[in-house]
Amino acid sequence: MKRIIALTFLTFFLISLTEVKQLLKLPILVEHFSEHHEKDTKITLWKFLCMHYSSETINDGDFEKDSKLPFKTIDTNSNSNQVIILNELKFCFNTILINSDKKKLIKYYPHFSNSTFSNYIWQPPKFS
Repeated sequence: MKRIIALTFLTFFLISLTEVKQLLKLPILVEHFSEHHEKDTKITLWKFLCMHYSSETINDGDFEKDSKLPFKTIDTNSNSNQVIILNELKFCFNTILINSDKKKLIKYYPHFSNSTFSNYIWQPPKFS
């Protein structure tokens, strides 16, 4: 039941907010191709698609039907524009003088490592 509800919501989302709804117009494309094929039996599907989707607009007397073809027009109902305005960031670096006489140096010896102690760190806690 959850799967059916999820698929229903996904379908509504894809059809309403994306261009997937253009796929619902595919029967119009098939019907329009059959009309062109009845007029000219030598026309192929590729020639039909090139005629209607190329950059050149060919006026063959059925402009109203041509505009109903899938992916021919953009008909989005909702548009989501987000504008983010960032303020100008200004960094100020203040110099702080430290008296070097009071500075204490910390020495680190990389070769000093008690491996037996470090093995105990990664053990799980033991309850008695």
